Amino acid sequence: MSGVASLYSGGWITSYDTNAFVLMIFFRGELELLRRDCRSLFGTEENPVTKEEAQKRIDHCHQRHNDILKYFRLFDSCLSPIMLLYVIVCSVMLCATTVQLTTESSAMQKLITFQYLMFGVSQVFIYCWHSNDVFYVSQDLMLGPYESYWWTRTLSEQKNLHLLAGQLNKQIVLTAGPFSYINLATFINILKGAYSYYTLLN
Repeated sequence: MSGVASLYSGGWITSYDTNAFVLMIFFRGELELLRRDCRSLFGTEENPVTKEEAQKRIDHCHQRHNDILKYFRLFDSCLSPIMLLYVIVCSVMLCATTVQLTTESSAMQKLITFQYLMFGVSQVFIYCWHSNDVFYVSQDLMLGPYESYWWTRTLSEQKNLHLLAGQLNKQIVLTAGPFSYINLATFINILKGAYSYYTLLN
C-alpha cells in the first residue's frame, strides 16, 4: 500500500513540475516571438508597410503583451505559494540530507541519500533556471521595436513606437510568495542558507 502511495505521489509531483516547466518555456517562446514581430512593425527597407498597417501591427503587439502579462500573473498566482513551500522544504532538506550524508556509515545508504539530495537540488534548480530565462527575455523585449526601421517613419509613428517600447519595458519573473523572486540568485541563496544551517549543526 505504501509503495502504491509513493508511486502515486511521485507521479503527481512529476506531472505538476512538468506542466510548470512547459508553461515557463511557453511564456519565454511567446516573448521571443513578440520581439521578432516588433522588429517587423514597419516592414523592411525595401518593402515598407503603410501607416495604417504599421498602426495595426503596433496595436496587435500591445494587445499580445497585455495578454502575456495577464496569463503570466495568473500562472504566478497559482505557482507562487507552491514555490514558497519548495524553497523552505528544499533548504531544510539540503541541510538534513547533508548531515545524514556525512554521518552515515553504510555506502549504500550514502548513495541513496546522495540521490535524494541531487533530486531535491535539481528540482529547484530547473524552476530557477527557466524563471531566470523568462526574466532576461522580458528585459530584452523592449529592444524589439528599436530593431525595426523606425527612423524612416513619421514623427507620430515614432511616438507610438516609444509608447509601445515603454509598455514592453516590464519585468516578468516568478515569485516565491511575497518574499523572493525565483531566479538563479535565489537558488544560490538557498545553497548558501543550507550550508549555513549545516555548519551550525556541526
